[in-house]
Amino acid sequence: MYYLLILNLIIPLVMFIVGYILKKNPVKDMNSSNGYNTPTSRKSEEHWKYAQSIAPDIFINQSKILAIVELVLNAILLVLKIPIRYSLLVGIIIGFIFLIFSFYKTENKINSKFINN
Repeated sequence: MYYLLILNLIIPLVMFIVGYILKKNPVKDMNSSNGYNTPTSRKSEEHWKYAQSIAPDIFINQSKILAIVELVLNAILLVLKIPIRYSLLVGIIIGFIFLIFSFYKTENKINSKFINN
């Protein structure tokens, strides 16, 4: 039953893979639906290029931190003998918080760069 805790590593794994793919194959066409595609990143060509350059690194870094947090959290919850369903729920919630924070951090960097210009 404890093997189910591996599911908590799905979000960091997907974040890492997406970041890696975007880093190795940056999307150049602003009209495509690929890449880091948000309203802020589509404001101009400069916004788009900057977003495509910073988003992969942010997602890769956040995925590494999240993986460590999830592993430590799972170990603590196992030691405390918390039921697996609660451990999974906590892991999923933390994963989504990190995912949302990655978007927030990227949007803030884009906005802070272009507000000053």
